[in-house]
Amino acid sequence: MKQYISMGRAMYEDENHGLFSKRLAEWAISNMETKDPTTKEMKPLKPRAIDDVQSVLEANKIQLPMEFAYTAWYLFNMAIADYPKTLKTDEQRATFVEETICDPDCCPEAVLECFEAKMCLMGKPIYWERML
Repeated sequence: MKQYISMGRAMYEDENHGLFSKRLAEWAISNMETKDPTTKEMKPLKPRAIDDVQSVLEANKIQLPMEFAYTAWYLFNMAIADYPKTLKTDEQRATFVEETICDPDCCPEAVLECFEAKMCLMGKPIYWERML
């Protein structure tokens, strides 16, 4: 598979092993939007800070290895942006993060692959070299 991806993507993969880096998570979260329930218009997400997300995970007794910190941060904010009707509380969002990362018939790297596919489908390039 590696022979079919760009050099920048391959370098990112080598360094981050299919998980979100701090820079990629920051960039991904900064581009998230949510629909205003009143006006029905899209607006930028007011993201939750990584320390806040870690506190929510800890409060819900969810312990993930440190290498998943930025993937968890991305997922938590994605839950706020993309699933406001389904994942309404921090507890639900924390559970979503845990279940997605610890999915027994998948792998945590799938989160990055899904994100990359979304960006491709939306026509938003990821400048992988900048994410290292």
